[in-house]
Amino acid sequence: MVGVLERLERLRAAADLVAGRIPDALAGKVDDVLARSNRRLAVGPQTVVALAGATGSGKSSLFNALTGTRLAEQGPRRPTTATTLAASFTATNADLLDFLGVPRRHEVAPPEPDMTDLVLLDLPDHDSTATAHREEVDRLVRVVDQFVWVLDPQKYADAALHQRYLRPLAEHREVITVVLNQADRLTAVELSQCLAHIRRLLDDDGLTGVPLLATSAVTGEGVADLRRHLSRLAAGKRAASARLAADVTVLAAELDRHVGPARGSGADRRVVDDLTRRLAGAAGVPVVVDAVRDSVRHRGTLATGWPVVSWLAKLRPDPLQRLGLGRRPELESPGLRHSSLPARSAAAHSQLSSALRAVTAELGEDLPGPWRDAVAAGVREAEPTLGDRLDRAIVETELPAERSPAWWTLVRVIQWLLIAVVVVGLGWLTLNAVLGYFGLGVLPMFPLGPEDGLRVPVPTLLVAGGVVAGLLVSGLSRLVISAAAGAAARRARKRLEYAVAEVAEERVLAPARAEVARHDAARAALDRLR
Repeated sequence: MVGVLERLERLRAAADLVAGRIPDALAGKVDDVLARSNRRLAVGPQTVVALAGATGSGKSSLFNALTGTRLAEQGPRRPTTATTLAASFTATNADLLDFLGVPRRHEVAPPEPDMTDLVLLDLPDHDSTATAHREEVDRLVRVVDQFVWVLDPQKYADAALHQRYLRPLAEHREVITVVLNQADRLTAVELSQCLAHIRRLLDDDGLTGVPLLATSAVTGEGVADLRRHLSRLAAGKRAASARLAADVTVLAAELDRHVGPARGSGADRRVVDDLTRRLAGAAGVPVVVDAVRDSVRHRGTLATGWPVVSWLAKLRPDPLQRLGLGRRPELESPGLRHSSLPARSAAAHSQLSSALRAVTAELGEDLPGPWRDAVAAGVREAEPTLGDRLDRAIVETELPAERSPAWWTLVRVIQWLLIAVVVVGLGWLTLNAVLGYFGLGVLPMFPLGPEDGLRVPVPTLLVAGGVVAGLLVSGLSRLVISAAAGAAARRARKRLEYAVAEVAEERVLAPARAEVARHDAARAALDRLR
């Protein structure tokens, strides 16, 4: 059996989780019960029993009969109890009565030994014409440990009593006793019929099983039985805890209606993938992937192309650098970098908003209104800064095109060696032409080829072979670079989509999932509470 202190702690934990997600009135009730419970438990275990009833029910007469005094004023035609009267059957617990706000205090000898831990209150009439009297009853109904509702044969079925007090206290049936006073005015048959009718009314009010006694303050009938009943309550020293436990139970039921069933914080994989895809589109990932492919081709052409013509590629900017991506040594702090990607189109913005709404609908499905609104607010809060965060993720992602393969350097060396071969051949031919022009002896040409066939001088072979080999190496390199550019683009797409997925998780999904997880934690806390 969970003690009232532990249940109050569980209520406090649940209240923290549902803060801002329940109506203010209900939150106020929770705060009031928690604050009142702490104070009530701190002022002692005495049992506070309040006699409540309508004008003319003989409540004050019954109070006098129970205490064996004439402390309570009695009046047959008008309410005579203007303020609550307290009778303590031991030394007055001032802290307890201060907590109750009862200034009229008396100490009386206990008629029963077990009544020493009992404090009996005589409340004003709940149907009094004086507003202050009704307010006093309403105030104390919220704080006393046990109620004894005193009815009379004439007005026991009064709708005001049942609708305003008894029916709303159905969850507090453990702390309610009902007394039919003035039993001396009825015959035995009438009393039996009256008690049976009252029991049916109490059942209709949800108060099945509450103690129902018949008393007469005039003849003393049933007074001893009521004293023994109150003595048992006082001796058990559980009335205060039972009252607080009933308050917690009522609040738990109200909170339960506003929290609803557990939802689970998972989102459909399809919705998450769709969000990542649309965020990637909005972030310009396809544009960057194309730029990576073109950049590899561009830089590969510069590195491995035939040097005679490859320099023309320098006239075109690197596709990645044109987007503000790739290696930029002048910017040492990645956090300061921004890309030059084209602004998001209206269509992309619409698709992004649609994806965010889909996530909101998926995670907020079946949640109560305030929780669903909180999920939507978490997603909306990310939208204004989402563009900048995606741009930074793109900029900070290391792209495959930023690194030059080692074989490019080897091909570049080969190309320049072939250029050197061409230069040697041209120089050889040019020198012989100049020497021949001036009638000087030329350098030997060392023709190569069959004796009876075409013989090609070595310088010519150097020039032609260097050019052909350079173009062939450039062409073969271009084929390899094209394949490498495709592979680099695919790796870039994976890395960029991963970076976008991290942004989606951090800025969109995590806040929304946190709200769903908070709801599930509140649901679990209420399950433990109930």
